[in-house]
Amino acid sequence: MITKLEFIEAMALIKESVGYFGPEAVLSIAVIVLLLHDLFTKGARPERAAWVASGFLAVAGLLLWRQTGVHDPDHIPAGSSEIFGWLVTSDAGEVGHKGMLAIDGFGKFFKVFVLLGTLVTIPMCLAHPAFKNRRMGEFYALLVAATLGMFLMASATNLLMVYMGIEFASMASYLAVAFVKRDRRGSEAGLKYVVYGSVASGVMIYGLSLIYGMTGSLHMSDLAEFSVVSAESSSLFVASVLIFAGFAYKMASFPMHFWCPDVYEGAPVPFTAYLSVTSKAAGFAVFIRFLMAMGDVTVGGDDGGYVASFGWQGLIGGAAAFSMTAGNVAALWQTNLKRMLAYSSIAQAGYLLMGVAVLTPDGGAEQYGPILFYFIAYFFMNLGAFFVVTLVAAKTGSEDLDGYRGLITRAPALTILLGLCLISLLGLPPTGGFIGKLQLFQMAISGGMLWLAVVGGINTAISAYYYFRIIKVATLDEAEDARPLAFDWSFMTLVAILAVPILVLGVAFNPVVEFTRQFGL
Repeated sequence: MITKLEFIEAMALIKESVGYFGPEAVLSIAVIVLLLHDLFTKGARPERAAWVASGFLAVAGLLLWRQTGVHDPDHIPAGSSEIFGWLVTSDAGEVGHKGMLAIDGFGKFFKVFVLLGTLVTIPMCLAHPAFKNRRMGEFYALLVAATLGMFLMASATNLLMVYMGIEFASMASYLAVAFVKRDRRGSEAGLKYVVYGSVASGVMIYGLSLIYGMTGSLHMSDLAEFSVVSAESSSLFVASVLIFAGFAYKMASFPMHFWCPDVYEGAPVPFTAYLSVTSKAAGFAVFIRFLMAMGDVTVGGDDGGYVASFGWQGLIGGAAAFSMTAGNVAALWQTNLKRMLAYSSIAQAGYLLMGVAVLTPDGGAEQYGPILFYFIAYFFMNLGAFFVVTLVAAKTGSEDLDGYRGLITRAPALTILLGLCLISLLGLPPTGGFIGKLQLFQMAISGGMLWLAVVGGINTAISAYYYFRIIKVATLDEAEDARPLAFDWSFMTLVAILAVPILVLGVAFNPVVEFTRQFGL
């Protein structure tokens, strides 16, 4: 029987949940409006659809910025920071709350990250030749839908919501990759993406079902509070590996990285850039939240005769090492820049996992700082590089390395900005990539994983070959066509806006380092 007090608290909780769900609600409305846009407008108006999408994203960003995550203890149970859940009563009679989505600084950081990545992708779409003079409302609807799914991923605290967020973002991404119907490469990439994604989804949901069978709960906060008997220890190991495989698919890391090169190469360049930054960030956000909730679950015998635990650190450390090595080594032979940057993205996931491997549930908010800092640097250097690829491909019709021969004589400013992005991806001073990698290496060494830092250093040296190869072709090789390339000033300005902060992060990095330390779990 529900008491009057519980009813009042439940109604207050529902009201607050709806209020905090404002950004996601705006994105949901945006998807519907953009789908209707092409139905009720005459002719192809991609610019109007872009403005509609940008407007809704700006409103969602404003609502997100106004979120504080602070709850009123007068009408909400103390300590509650989750929405769309249920009230629970402890043995002591205290009323608590477990929700589906967390309202906290960690989720807010990644939501803003994804939102900004989407806003940068829209002008890239306007510069992409395959998107000119065609109805784009449907594509922007898919883009916003994927963003909505990533919002859910970033703040999910329930295993069902984790799965739903990943699936929602993935479904929209499958369609966006194959959006250009007569592009055979895009259709092939979309099909491969669906196949790989379906396998990863099935593997992950099976692992989650095993965890639910052992714990009897779908809420993350309950994962660290249970112990399983010895007969279930093998099931725990299998479940953990299967779940990690699902997360690795979204992070584009080993062993679920195989989809990345083919999908990145076949997808439209702007959406490739979008996937390389936002999808990876959302994958890391949901994985870190799950990892910190689960930790090392204790396994004890029925008689309490022994204690063991599943070691996430070794699994993540191994995935980091293999991701760095597989990505960098495979990139050495690539001639297509999108494919090369895809393998680079796999390697970058390895560097980030190097920091994730040494995270601990009781390590404090400061431990997340190096990872979040590297994400900020990665945002600028990766999107900047992909924007240059978009602009050059629009003018030359080529995404291959040969199309960049003598680019310094045809577009000197663009070449300099591209070189800055590549040097930062490599991790050389004075760029944000150098400071970011330095912090991750220090983090791994301090966490007792010196061997992983050594592997990271070796892989950084390997990656110098293909990054400098692009710079060498663009600056030292002779151009086959010496005619200058002219670009719209607005696009050049946006590339500069993405590239210049790379130097700022490499020189005046202390304020950003301090800024990132407030967004831990």
